[in-house]
Amino acid sequence: MNTCQEAILYLTYLLVYSDGEYDESEKKAIDYIRSQEAISDDDYQKFLLEIDDVSERELYNKGVDLVEACSLEDRLTVFVWLYKLSEADGTVHAKEIRFLLYSLRKTGVDFDEVKKAADSVAPIPVA
Repeated sequence: MNTCQEAILYLTYLLVYSDGEYDESEKKAIDYIRSQEAISDDDYQKFLLEIDDVSERELYNKGVDLVEACSLEDRLTVFVWLYKLSEADGTVHAKEIRFLLYSLRKTGVDFDEVKKAADSVAPIPVA
C-alpha cells in the first residue's frame, strides 16, 4: 500500500465517524473508494486492526503526516475523495465541514482546487 492509499484510509475513517454515525451508504462509499484506489480488502482489514486502540488525535496526526508526504496531485486526490465522501450520506454535517477545512489548511491544499476537481468526478454510488 502506498502513502496516498494509507492517507486515504486514515482520513476517510475519521471523516465517516466525525458525525457520530457510520451508516450503510458510508460503508458502500468507502468500499467504492477502496476499489477505485486499488486498496485491497486485506490491506483494509490490516489497517482496521492496526488502528483499533489508537486515539482520534493520533489517527488524525498520522493521516495528515501521510498526506504531507504525498505529491501535490496525490494530496488533491485524497481531498477529492474526502469531499465526495462527505456527500455520500446525503447530508454534509458541520463536523465533516470543520474536519475538511481544518485538514485542508493544515496540509496546504486549496479548497477551491478540491471543489473544482471534485466537480469533475462522478458522485460515489451508494445505492
